Amino acid sequence: MNSVILDTEFSIFDFRFWIYFLNLAWRSLVGVVFLGAMFLFAGCSNELIPVGEAGITTNSSAYVTKVFEYQYAPGQHASQIPSVEEGNNFVGEPWKNSKPFTSLGGWGGYLVAGFDHAIDNGNGPDIAIYTQPSVASEPGVVFVMTDVNKDGIPNDGAWLEIKGSEYNHAETIHNYEVTYYKPGASGYVSWKDNQGKTGTLVPEFGTDSWWWKGYGAGSSVTFTGVKLPNAYVNSSKDPAIEFWLPQTGLFKFGYAECYENEDYHSSLKANLVDISSAVDGSGRAANLSKVHFIKIQSGVFQIAGWLNEISTEISGAADLHLLDKKSYQ
Repeated sequence: MNSVILDTEFSIFDFRFWIYFLNLAWRSLVGVVFLGAMFLFAGCSNELIPVGEAGITTNSSAYVTKVFEYQYAPGQHASQIPSVEEGNNFVGEPWKNSKPFTSLGGWGGYLVAGFDHAIDNGNGPDIAIYTQPSVASEPGVVFVMTDVNKDGIPNDGAWLEIKGSEYNHAETIHNYEVTYYKPGASGYVSWKDNQGKTGTLVPEFGTDSWWWKGYGAGSSVTFTGVKLPNAYVNSSKDPAIEFWLPQTGLFKFGYAECYENEDYHSSLKANLVDISSAVDGSGRAANLSKVHFIKIQSGVFQIAGWLNEISTEISGAADLHLLDKKSYQ
């Protein structure tokens, strides 16, 4: 602002002084009114006001706003999920108005979702992935993607995996693939993988089929992803009795629907994910500054006796930076 220097020849008895004074006062009043109007307009306008690199606006949602893909993998809930199911229970605040969780089914089932803004890679965890909630872990692998081409669609190259605690485990298989085959009258689903193995999924809860109508008229469905180690072990010494317990020392961090591990927040009922943990297909740090999309996929390929398939169930996701810190700190 330019400084004002009064002529020393002016005096309060000089009409030039009063003309100058009134002119200065009028200009100041106009400035105040103008600034006030600008603030009022900003507060009342329906236009979104971008804040920072992430494109966060006054109307941004902390929660997922869109599901792009949903594919249930064979499992015990197949007959309960509508064929037109799109995973939209994952959108918005979890459990609001008794909204149910989203089941991904057995190994390979997945959901792809996005936010209405970019989630910045800040200090510490950035994303909350809400659990069922339950007490038994059914680990899901988490992937992220940045909207590089800015078209609002998750089509920007390969998904980047959040490097969890079992990333380098001897039993973890990256680039794993399983084809499931439509069952006959028995309801049993046969499968084969890209490791030369085959098998059969046998329902234990009395369901007549694990085949989801949402697969359409096809006779098979194929999933690709990351196969994690088995999550449970039958600790019973009696072959007539099953006593399944979680494998100790596994899934300490980096996965969805894991309880009593390092990144589970009991108040939020969510696993907290750090974008800094994202790696490319070679395991190198992706060094992302922000992400727009997430993918969550059932990661354990195991039928644990009467527990049936280990299937990830999730209830939503949120940008931690937009949540009230009092709720999770």
